[in-house]
Amino acid sequence: MDDNNTEMDENNSELASDEIQSTPIDNDAKAVNIGSGVRIDGRIEGAETSDISGTLTGTLKSSNININSKGAFNGDMSGQEITISGSVDGEINSEDYLIVNNSANIKGVIEYNSLQVSYGAKIQGTLRHRGSVQSYSPVSTDAVKEDEIKENYEDDQ
Repeated sequence: MDDNNTEMDENNSELASDEIQSTPIDNDAKAVNIGSGVRIDGRIEGAETSDISGTLTGTLKSSNININSKGAFNGDMSGQEITISGSVDGEINSEDYLIVNNSANIKGVIEYNSLQVSYGAKIQGTLRHRGSVQSYSPVSTDAVKEDEIKENYEDDQ
């Protein structure tokens, strides 16, 4: 190092000692974080976890999606586990479960397997349950008693 706070790197160019060398960060966790105040337009695919506190417009495909109370999403999203506390305008496709917290404001089409909606949440649009819905007809106790009486009468005869 010389008197000017510089040193020579491997390419023989001078580096100020106050400069910080950036090293690439390995994101093995496949996490996407969009901070408050950040706006992104585009497509995100293959993320394990997506945490949105800013604004995302486009397509989002992630295993675990969290739209925070300050977050806004406009477009199509799909994932296994989705939690919404912010604003969403578009299509939501949840393969496992969808949690809609009381601060959520959703407009669009929602397809879900399991749904939990907190009091105060605003949902405007279409809800579609994935898979089969089983229906049943309630049996009154009077009908059961009549059947038992008929069976007992027939047995006695």
